Amino acid sequence: MKTSKIALFANMTCCFLAIIADVFKLDTLSLFSIPLIIPFLFFYYYIETNKISVLVSLFLLFNFIGDSVGLMNFENEIYYILPPFFLSNLIMIFLMLMNIEKFKFIFLNCVALLIITISLFYFWNAIVNLFSFDENNVQLKVAIYGFSLIVLVVIASYNVIWNISISNIFSMVSAICVLLSDFFYIVFNFQNQLVVLDYIHFSCQIFSYFFFVKYVLFKEKEYLLKK
Repeated sequence: MKTSKIALFANMTCCFLAIIADVFKLDTLSLFSIPLIIPFLFFYYYIETNKISVLVSLFLLFNFIGDSVGLMNFENEIYYILPPFFLSNLIMIFLMLMNIEKFKFIFLNCVALLIITISLFYFWNAIVNLFSFDENNVQLKVAIYGFSLIVLVVIASYNVIWNISISNIFSMVSAICVLLSDFFYIVFNFQNQLVVLDYIHFSCQIFSYFFFVKYVLFKEKEYLLKK
């Protein structure tokens, strides 16, 4: 078995163990599995490319920090997890912009993208209004973070609508996972304590890392084929 496949298998194993730990509230298993998800994924990326990308490394690092903070169960943890995940979103946006598809005016494509954008702003407004404006400016912070999600999903949607390639599909799936993860996190923690929402949030979050790394890998392969 190739070394990269071993790393990927280890990453997937840790992901499933982490989900099991989250479902059954096994703190020891969480402490063992969650911190290993990102390192194994980084090792997989490095073996596949035989190089270290600063942006991909930072993307994984910020998510590792966010996951680590989440393990500590701070009171009002949203204040602490927003910064690393926000920076992760910015890196995803930047990498997608670096590989954005060439624009060609196609009416149906533009309509589809417009519908997606309007829908995202509707949900963004609904989520922001769940928070009251206070001295900690949590509403403002959530609004800014949510806007980064809108930009992320709109760019991913634009790319996949204008060019349905494997890399763009992975970027779209990754963006959707991030969006769903954050949406269900907010609903679970501030609206409805239905446990299944927490499971969906957590599962989408950890698998979004894998899908985005696959996007980067396939995009690099596509670039090499064009040479």
